[in-house]
Parts: sequence; C-alpha cells; structure tokens
Amino acid sequence: MNCIIIDDEAMARAIIAHMITLHPELELAGEFENAMEGIKFLNQNPNGVNLIFLDIHMPGFTGFDFIQTIKNPPSVILITADKNFAIEAFEYDCIVDYLVKPITEDRFNKAVKKAETKKSLDIEKPSVLHSQTQPDDTSTEFYVNIDRRLIKIDISSINIIEAKGDYI
Repeated sequence: MNCIIIDDEAMARAIIAHMITLHPELELAGEFENAMEGIKFLNQNPNGVNLIFLDIHMPGFTGFDFIQTIKNPPSVILITADKNFAIEAFEYDCIVDYLVKPITEDRFNKAVKKAETKKSLDIEKPSVLHSQTQPDDTSTEFYVNIDRRLIKIDISSINIIEAKGDYI
C-alpha cells in the first residue's frame, strides 16, 4: 500500500516514517508538513495513495478540514496528541483508526492491519455487488442505507419524498 504522512511536527513524521519501514507492505510515497502540500500531492497522484497518516492539529488547516476537502479520500489513520476528537473522527467512513501520541509500535501495527483489512474489503465489494445486482427497469423496490443497515422500500408505498439538509 502506498502511503503518505501529513504532520506539522518533523519528529512525529520521522517516527511514523520509521514505523512504516518496518512494514514491507507499506511504501512511503511522501511526507508533508501541512495539509495543502498533501492535497497538491493527491491531486497530482489521484490513484497513487491508499493510506494517509494524518495529524489533526495543524496550523491553518486541520486534519478534518483536509478530509472534507478531498474527493473520495483513501483510508486515513489519524494521529494526534488529543484524545477528545475520537468520537468525531469515526463520523468519517475513510478513517480506519485513531492513534494517540506517543505512538507505540503495537498500536501502530494494529492500525495498519485495520487499513489492510479495509483495503481488501473495498476491493472485494464491487465484484460482489456487481454480481448480485443487475439493472432492472421493472424494479418495484429499492434499498436505503439507514444506520449502516439496508432497508428495503417498496416504491408503491411512497407517498412523498422530502429533502431536509443532508437527509431525505
């Protein structure tokens, strides 16, 4: 997996880079001291990064701002000294883990395993979905994702559809 590090602290980048070298499945493609440099790199290499090690607290542009800015973000492992953002972090589907500084090798290994599992599941999903769902113009139902569960809705049972903010 190609990965990058985005952290404003040089020492933190060096530690993460060293831990990455202990994983032959990881290839460090770049290190960046701010989110804007990371965005430029991702724009120049749209399919070249599978995993981002991302600091939350950076001057001018937080890690969350970074995630919201990029389209289809790859897997992200957040790295921070602040435990207070853990709940907010998992609101984003791309975030696979949350590491609190100082990072231990065992905890880093666990986070990398989670990212590898997510990558393998993402690769398997399209083929499974493609083989199970065939486009059909005569379909009388569709599925809606509600609280990470698929709910079947019969089209004939719909009286009205209303949009409110991010919800329909």
